[in-house]
Amino acid sequence: MTLADFAHLSAVLASLLGLSAWAGATSTRAWGEPAAARGSPSALVLATLALQGGTAIATGQWVDALALVAAAWMVLGGALVLAMNQWPAPARLWAPRLGWLGAGGCALALGAVLLPLG
Repeated sequence: MTLADFAHLSAVLASLLGLSAWAGATSTRAWGEPAAARGSPSALVLATLALQGGTAIATGQWVDALALVAAAWMVLGGALVLAMNQWPAPARLWAPRLGWLGAGGCALALGAVLLPLG
């Protein structure tokens, strides 16, 4: 697995961070009424998009980066909705964890690209 592959996989997984924050801030039947989040998820969603976009652009072409980020949000958004309806408790538990794992991978990949040590 190359650094670019790792960065792109991390960028895709990071989508779950913003998606789960957004889902937790809205009233859903799967996760119960009313909304469970403390506030607006806008800052976390925008930070996630910036981190994903920056990572994808740093390791590839900008058009590829935009397509990757948009596709990740669409595909994983649909998958999260399905998981929320089929397995609400595990989806609530694992979506943010996988999102934070992806965000950490993005930060690691950005560090490796911007600060080459070798």
